[in-house]
Amino acid sequence: MTQKANFFKLGLFVILAFGLGAAFLIAFGAGKFFKTETLGETYFDESVQGLDIGSEVKYKGVKIGTVKTITTPTKLYNIPSNYVLVTFSLSEHCYVGQTGETSLIRIQKAITQGLSIHLAFKGLTGAAYLETDYSGRRKTPLDISWQPANLYVPSRKSSMKRLGDALNELLDNLSVVKLSDITLELKSLLQTLHQKASGLNTTKISSQTEKLLKEIRATNRTLSNTLSSKEFTQLIADAQGSFTGLKTIVENAKQPIDNTLKNFETAAGNTKNMTNNLEASLGANLETMLESLNKTAKMLENMVWLNGDTVQRAIGNFEDTSDNLKQLSIELKKYPGRLLFERPPEKNTPERIKEVLKTNEN
Repeated sequence: MTQKANFFKLGLFVILAFGLGAAFLIAFGAGKFFKTETLGETYFDESVQGLDIGSEVKYKGVKIGTVKTITTPTKLYNIPSNYVLVTFSLSEHCYVGQTGETSLIRIQKAITQGLSIHLAFKGLTGAAYLETDYSGRRKTPLDISWQPANLYVPSRKSSMKRLGDALNELLDNLSVVKLSDITLELKSLLQTLHQKASGLNTTKISSQTEKLLKEIRATNRTLSNTLSSKEFTQLIADAQGSFTGLKTIVENAKQPIDNTLKNFETAAGNTKNMTNNLEASLGANLETMLESLNKTAKMLENMVWLNGDTVQRAIGNFEDTSDNLKQLSIELKKYPGRLLFERPPEKNTPERIKEVLKTNEN
């Protein structure tokens, strides 16, 4: 009876231990099993050394997923390709600067806005991870001739790849440069400089330089003596006094100038008021004045047109009168006394007419 009770207890303990283990696994693993995630894939045309399954996928340093598989499109899609295919999962709580109900919608919006993925490295350890950012894509995107099975995120070259390409390009350019030609050109340049230097008259240049230095020293002494002379000191003092007097004159004239400016401002205001008043007064009667002037002009035009002959005769009379006055002024200039001393002409009586006719006949 006791042995049967011990087996019962042992079996009960095993059952309880198994149940507790299962509950533990369910409690700590259910979230992982029921966790929703978005699968994405990208392609690299460079080495992914250091990237492993389980490596992190980050957005500006924030973890948003993990690497699932690392393979090639040839193996997965049965097509010829030299790319490396990396499949990764993105958590449902990944936010890459976009809004949306699901991670798939947010990632798709980010891709349209320029999101790309590249290979990054953790310091000098050689461990790699995937970094996403909006920093730019390839100038020439990868040629994808197949339909990706998951969400496709474009890739760009890693910093190490760009550095390597730049170094290779630099080495290629250096390999094109002919060092022998450069050496010959430098040698020729040095020989030319040596010939020019040997042809210089150093003795003459030295003497001219010494002469120039002596002249500079003499000029310096003259300038120093001039600055320390009494005349220059007195000149500075006089100039200072003149500036002081000028400052006093300006300060004394400041108030009258300000008053004058204020008077000008007042006069300008009065002129403006007068102009406004004149404009207001003319504005009401301007139309009436224009109509009156128009009527007067029409009346004058009609008068001139109707009395054209009279006006022409009057003009002719004025011209005759002007000629007579001109002749009279000429005679007065020649004979000034005629106007005062000449007798008036006799009257034309019948006897006078007969006498004149008789005289003309004789």
